Amino acid sequence: MTQWPNDSMTHSLEVILRLCIVLLSLAGLADALYFTFAYYGRIRKARWVPEILCAREGSSCVTVVRTPYARVFGVPNSVVGIVYYVLLLLWIGLVPRHLIFLGHVFRPFETLGLLLLGASLCTVVLGFYLIYALRRILYVHCLLCYAAHAVNTVLLVLLILVS
Repeated sequence: MTQWPNDSMTHSLEVILRLCIVLLSLAGLADALYFTFAYYGRIRKARWVPEILCAREGSSCVTVVRTPYARVFGVPNSVVGIVYYVLLLLWIGLVPRHLIFLGHVFRPFETLGLLLLGASLCTVVLGFYLIYALRRILYVHCLLCYAAHAVNTVLLVLLILVS
C-alpha cells in the first residue's frame, strides 16, 4: 500500500489535536471537580487550597456557586461539566474510527464526535451567557470561571478540527 506524503502529516496533526483535547479535558475536569466540591461546601476551609482558587468564605467562587446561574435544570453546572469532560476523554481515548459489524462499516468516532460537537457548542453559548451574568448581573470576577469558559471555547475549535 502506498503512503501519500500528507498521510503522515495528517496523522501527526490528528495525534497533536487529540493530545490537546485530552489535556484541555483534564484541565476542565479539574476545574469542574473543584467547583463541584465548592458547590457542596467541601473545600471552604481547606488549608491545602491556595487563596487564588477562591475557596474562602465570601470569595467570588463561593459567591458564584450559590447563585441560580450555577445550575442548569436544577443540576450544578460543574456536575454537567464533569460528565461532559469524562465523555470527551472516553471518546478521544476509546472510540474507534471505524467498526465493521456484519459486513457494515460504522463510524462511531464521527457519530459520537458530532454529538459532542453539539454539546460543546451548547457549552460555549451557555458560557457566553454565564460570563455576561458574572460581569453584568452579579458584578463578580471569577478567574476559574473564565478559565473554564476559555477551555470550552478552545475545545469547540479542536472538536471542529478533529471531526
